Amino acid sequence: MKTSVALTGTETGEAKTRVLKAGLLEATFDAGALRWIRWDGVEILRAIMFLVRTPGWGTPAPVIGKLVVEEQASSFDIRYDAYYGETNAGVLVRIRLKGRADGHLKATAEIRSDVPFDTNRTGFVILHPLAGFAGTEVEVEHASGPSRNPVIPLAISPGQPMMDIRAITHSPREGLRVSTRLDGDVFEMEDHRNWSDASFKTYSRPIGLPYPYVLHPAEPVTQSVTVTVSDNGNRAAVADPVTVPPLDRQVIPAYALPLDRPEDVGEALRFASALADIRPARILLHYDPSRGDTTDGFDRLAELLKRTGASLEVQALLAGDDAEVADAALAELSQALARAGIRISHISAFAKIDEQSFQPGEARPPHLSEQQLAAALARAFPDSIRGGGSPAFFTEFNRKRPDPALAGFLTFATTPVVHAADDASVAETLQSLPHILHSAQALSGGVPISIGPVGIGARLNPYGPAPSDNRPEERVGMAARDPRQRGLFAAAWHVGYLARLAPWGVERFAFGAATGPFGLVSSRQAYARTSWDEWPEGALYPLYHVSRWISNAAGGGLIAASTDGNIARVEWEKDGKHAALFANLGPEPVTFDLEGYPEAKGRLLDEANLETAALRPEAFAAVPLEGQVQLGAYAVLNLEYGVSK
Repeated sequence: MKTSVALTGTETGEAKTRVLKAGLLEATFDAGALRWIRWDGVEILRAIMFLVRTPGWGTPAPVIGKLVVEEQASSFDIRYDAYYGETNAGVLVRIRLKGRADGHLKATAEIRSDVPFDTNRTGFVILHPLAGFAGTEVEVEHASGPSRNPVIPLAISPGQPMMDIRAITHSPREGLRVSTRLDGDVFEMEDHRNWSDASFKTYSRPIGLPYPYVLHPAEPVTQSVTVTVSDNGNRAAVADPVTVPPLDRQVIPAYALPLDRPEDVGEALRFASALADIRPARILLHYDPSRGDTTDGFDRLAELLKRTGASLEVQALLAGDDAEVADAALAELSQALARAGIRISHISAFAKIDEQSFQPGEARPPHLSEQQLAAALARAFPDSIRGGGSPAFFTEFNRKRPDPALAGFLTFATTPVVHAADDASVAETLQSLPHILHSAQALSGGVPISIGPVGIGARLNPYGPAPSDNRPEERVGMAARDPRQRGLFAAAWHVGYLARLAPWGVERFAFGAATGPFGLVSSRQAYARTSWDEWPEGALYPLYHVSRWISNAAGGGLIAASTDGNIARVEWEKDGKHAALFANLGPEPVTFDLEGYPEAKGRLLDEANLETAALRPEAFAAVPLEGQVQLGAYAVLNLEYGVSK
């Protein structure tokens, strides 16, 4: 198996990046964008980029031409043309990015369409990082109205936390001031943490104006972003503003194996022995009669539960707004499960429109209320733990603001590919999880929170008709079948997710699937999968082993959970034994020192061991370890050690 396939599931690579410096100013040029803009080592902006959003919120990648990059000790200058859309029917943007050692950075864009071009948004996007921005006071100059000094909210805003922006100045550290001036349109800010992006996004064309709108060939548009840095030389460190809860009897959450449709039971049963070895606490069934799901075949679901030893959790979607119809649907579901001998441990029910996203205050179509759904659940499933929340992402949970008094638990999911799909952006979404949990706990009123199903890729698209039907080798926003789910990347990313999640006392963590795009076990698909198609069905993806380790850890007392640099760490004690997961979240090898972990033995899930782990799991056994262990790109180490740690 090629290295790229082992790591990211695909032979398709990413564009090379280039770090540019001008004195203390530094930025990474990446596919037309400036990313990780730093001053004297401090990140002052996460990115300046130019985007074209189509109707339906697609984000086409530009074709870049006439690229010129000039770099000197005191400045750098980038010029290129970016073309979006079909030839002779798209948009040409001439972009210039110029930085100077005196702390001046300017981005300009000349926008001209070939034909009348429909767009939801076209222009510069500025991303502010979380550290040194969230929870701090900033200075805002408005396009209309007086300037003011608001505090960027620490709680995640369900809508736009700031409107009508002409310039914004923030202080990433004491004595360092960064002014970002925006010209050519009216800008506003979006709290990107809603979608698990680790940033605040400032963009043009306010969302309150009609969209899509038209770019006319006879009306070219010019935009610019001007960044000015002033610094008194203070070297105070920049910290994440969210305080992670101290460890106080938190336990590793229960693992739930998602079953996205009842019809997926048959495929899961083909690999029931492998799934039984995971020992999931629950099977999480998504049940939606409006898309054709039926109660037929629940006897096979009962068999799957018996063979895996799992209990059943159900997320039910109900269309329409007729309470009597909802009562009948849930009663039918309850009776069908009872006939099959299945007892539901947990169940939540949602209005079908909860899979869609609505702006705060936006009118929603007629639908079943939370009160109606809670009452119907109580009648149909009086002995089950009944929940609420959102079947979609935290964004929808935050905008809906579910009533915790009506639920025994609250749930939502995330996906890391709503706005960007490159490897670095997906990895960065882990930074936002403490912010999401901080806000979710504030909304939950102490009710337990369950997370998932999560994964790289999108099971649904609240912002369009469906997830993107991407080619199976491509990294695409809102992809239905992201290739990284098959690689070590997904294994490491999910360990990183748990490391961020565990201190918050989450009750249940759901990820993966039996087979398919989110699968733990390889099986033939309608699309080609490089290398995996050459191996027999039943081969185990790297994420399979992570799910098994996390599932076996469930209920264990949390000892440590952190992300230091690129190493994610989760340690726990269960049944008198100590164990840990370590993951390298980056593409470069890192060395981990086992000092303090006596009598250590472990399994290293990396490129070298991937084939053994996939095809001969019985040979993928724990071996004694001491000294230092090198964690290759996206490697995961499952460690057992003596009690002296």
